[in-house]
Order: sequence, then structure tokens, then C-alpha cells
Amino acid sequence: MAKRRLKKSVKGVFVLLILIVIVFGSYFVLTKTDLKDNILGKVNNISSKNSNKKDPPEETYPKTYKASLVATGDGLLHNAVYLDAYNSATKTYDFSSQLEYVKNILKNYDIAYYNQETTFGDPEDQAVLSIFPGTNNNLPGFSSYPLFNSPSAFGDYMVDAGFNMVSLASNHSADCLGSTQVCVVDSYNFWKDKNVVFAGFKPTPETDSSQNYIIKEVNGITYTLLNYTTSLNGLDGYNSLGLINTYDEEQVKKDIEAVRDKVDVLIVAMHWHTGAEYSFDVTAENRQIATFLANNGVDIVLGTYSHGLQPFEWIDDTLVYYSLGNFISNQGDIIGDPNSLADYVGIVGVLASLDITKTVQKDGTSDIDIGNLGAEFIYTYNKNHHDYKVIPFSKMTVEYNPLYLDLYNFYKDVFTSLDTNINIVPVNAGI
Repeated sequence: MAKRRLKKSVKGVFVLLILIVIVFGSYFVLTKTDLKDNILGKVNNISSKNSNKKDPPEETYPKTYKASLVATGDGLLHNAVYLDAYNSATKTYDFSSQLEYVKNILKNYDIAYYNQETTFGDPEDQAVLSIFPGTNNNLPGFSSYPLFNSPSAFGDYMVDAGFNMVSLASNHSADCLGSTQVCVVDSYNFWKDKNVVFAGFKPTPETDSSQNYIIKEVNGITYTLLNYTTSLNGLDGYNSLGLINTYDEEQVKKDIEAVRDKVDVLIVAMHWHTGAEYSFDVTAENRQIATFLANNGVDIVLGTYSHGLQPFEWIDDTLVYYSLGNFISNQGDIIGDPNSLADYVGIVGVLASLDITKTVQKDGTSDIDIGNLGAEFIYTYNKNHHDYKVIPFSKMTVEYNPLYLDLYNFYKDVFTSLDTNINIVPVNAGI
């Protein structure tokens, strides 16, 4: 009996085990199926989401980039100009009031150029101190006409005003005579420490002129400046180390070839000395140089030296300004009959402006267009050698010059005598 009960109990346990296996197996199958369905559902959901994502848009061509440029003429620092800014108590300079109106204009441009006519030599250098007897030297170490050496503080204020492209080679670059190297190297080192494009001086005799350039980029457009003078006022012997860039076709061509393919826009500042000072006429020699530069791939030529305005023109695709006049000087008191419009030649200058447009195609090729030419005439005001100020003609009044309306029209005719396709900022008509 007991044995049969044993058999009966074993059979019951066996049946129970089978039932347990069936139940758990079913659960496992159902659970595995649900898990599989759950995973597949998530995968399908992700796939569905991915299918709803849009592909990134293709780049559109052509691409267009733009930059603006404004250019003016000579910063010609007669002693009256820097003495007006000098504080004898603190022995410091403040040119801000002279530049305040221009500063408001320059902030609208990406590139702002002027020509620094005079060197910034070290006034503490005894060699410089010794070369200026009898040259209207009103502050130790500095000098005015006819041999210039100027305080570098002016450059600081010009940079603060917004100028970021400067040419240095001029007919006054060798004015320091036996200490020309000191003045040129000091000037070079001053500008080297500024965030500007500058050209015209070399730091050492060993520096290769064709590699002595600065490339900058603004709004996707690369540019550089080369700079030459055609004269050193007969002081060429003081450039024996070749630190000043004098114009030589062979060297200029070499310089252009070295940089032309590295930039979108190549600008050359020419301090050309052919023809008379204070002349409104373009000389055949300057036009010949401009044509040479155009034929060798220069985009813009910025001319200075005559101290007065001269016209602009296009030579093929090259824009040439023959003379941008003076930016600031004391030449209003050197030249002139106050009733003669032509005798204000050293006082009336210009802020010439333009737009540079770069168009890039899908294949990587690009085109440069220079257009939207504009100009605002400027007037250097002073009152008995004080209160110097560069006045845009849009702000001129009879207080600055009772003939200002006539001056505006006279110099507008001069500037546009070769090409009238330019937007001239209107004169303040007292309205």
C-alpha cells in the first residue's frame, strides 16, 4: 500500500511539474514575443522619425561677399598742427578734437586708408636731435618744414579714429638725413605694433621687398597694400640702405608678382612726384605709371603728393585716384589769396569711398568688382594756428569759411573732371 502510494505520489508530482513547465514556457514565449514586438516597434519608430528628417540644404551659389573702403590723403604734420594738440603741463598730445568729425564717418567702413607723409622718429635719439638746427623746431627732437620728424602720438589717434591702412613712403621719408635709418626704423616699429596694414618702409636692409607685405581679410575678402615714392626731395643718398620703397618698375613688378595670387584685392599707394605741387592736373608721367600698375594686375591705385585734389579715372578695370589731397596740414597759411578758390588747394581734401564685391562660383572661381564710388570733401580749419579740425563739407558753415559753397563746387569740378560717375556727399546748404 505504501509503495503504491509512493507511485501515486510520484505520478502526481510529475504531472504537476509538466503543468508548471507548460505555464512558464507559455509565459516565456509570450514575454519573448512581446519583447521582440516592443523592440521592433521602437526600431520602426526610430526609422519613422529618421525618415521624417530633412537632408541639410545644399550650399547655394554664387556666394557674395562685400567690403567697404574709404581713402584720404596726406597727414602732413607741420609743427602748428601738433603744437595745437600738445599739453605742455603733461607733455602729452590730444588730437581727438582735430579728428572727431572724421571718426564718425570712418566707423562706417571696413578699410580706412591715409598717407603718413612724415616719419615718427625717436625724439630722445641724440642723432635725431642734432640734425634740425634752424628748421622751425618747436619741440625737442621734432621738426617741421622743410625737414619733418613728427610725434608718433598722431598715429595713435589716427588708429583710434578708425584708420587701419597706412602708406609711409613719401618725398619726406629721408628728412632725418644722417639719422634716416633711425627715423625709418622707428616709424616701421611703431606701425608694426598696430593692427593695421602698412607699407613703404623695410625694417632691415636684408628684408626682401617682394616679401614685405601684410595680408588681411575682411568679410571673406583678402587684401594687401604696396607703397612707393618717386622722389626723396634729392636726399636719395640717405636711403643707401634701401629702407624706403622708391619706385622702380622692375622691383614693383617683382613685388606684384609675389603677392598678386595671394589676395583678392591688390592696392598700390603711389606718392608720385612728377608735376608741380598744388596742381590739379594729371601728368603724363603719373598716367604712365598708373597704366603700368593696371597692366600688372593692380586693382586700386591711391595717389598722393600734390597736396591738392586731382581727378580719378578707370584704366581698364583699375581704379586710379591721382591725388587725394591733404588730410590735415598747415598749408592753408602757406598758400594763398583768401578770395581765390584755387589757392585753397592745400586745405580741401577728400574721403573717397568704394565697395568691393567678391562673387564666388560653385567651381571655386571668383570675381572682384569695385563700384559704388563715393566722396565727401573735407576742409582743414584752424583759427590763428589753433583749434585745427578736419571738417566734412556736409558740416561746413560760414564760420569755417564764408566761401565754402563756392569751394565745394570748384573742387567737385576738379575731382570729377575725368569721370562723373561718383556719388558726392552734398554740401551743407545751411538748411
